[in-house]
Amino acid sequence: MRSVFSCVSCFIVCGVVGPPMVCRSAEPAPEAASLDKQFVEQLLKIAKEYPSYGRVDDEFRWAPWLCRSPEPSHARFSSSDDGTTHGRKLYFVFAKDREEYLGRKPNTIESSDAAKQNAPHPVGQTIVKESWAPEKVATDTPRKPQFGPPSTAGKLLEPGGSNQYVPFAKHGEDLYRAKDKAGLFIIYKLAEDTPDTDRGWVYGTVSADGKTVTAAGKVQSCIQCHEKASRDRLFGMKYDGL
Repeated sequence: MRSVFSCVSCFIVCGVVGPPMVCRSAEPAPEAASLDKQFVEQLLKIAKEYPSYGRVDDEFRWAPWLCRSPEPSHARFSSSDDGTTHGRKLYFVFAKDREEYLGRKPNTIESSDAAKQNAPHPVGQTIVKESWAPEKVATDTPRKPQFGPPSTAGKLLEPGGSNQYVPFAKHGEDLYRAKDKAGLFIIYKLAEDTPDTDRGWVYGTVSADGKTVTAAGKVQSCIQCHEKASRDRLFGMKYDGL
């Protein structure tokens, strides 16, 4: 992990490259020979439970520690321009173990423990990118926080914790909102020597309704990007200035 707020490419992508566009595909696109059925059941389970993980950047999920009010999660634009996968969409990131995902200790900007920052993620770690097709709206549209199911997973959360989010993102002078869910992109960790995985990592895409797995296992389009990550196949999230 280059830093706690290092930029993300491929699976968890931050920033903007070119103007946002409504995706060409409403669902994650399946890949030939990339549907390993042994992982389908777990991917469907994750698709059902991931809202309880909480959004990674929802600051209401832990005690305030900055000299400002905590912020809810905000929609982000994917920098990918591939509309057949997760490009040209808004998204939110959910992590089963938020502290491990960010590579930092509670209530600190960055961990001073370099060994922890470089250590492999634990077995069971799960990241879900929830993608949405963007819709341009009037710039004076109220951007009030909405609430998802109570967050219960993760070391920093209490049962019934907040799950606030703002389904809007600004690009230049234009404002966009998350209109239609466009599918889930999932990565989860098994033991590193597990057969048919990428050093223990399983990749998967699931339909927007959470009922159909469209790719699973060693998905090459995911691997070719995640193998470049500096910390165990995960990149982290780019700091957005909030």
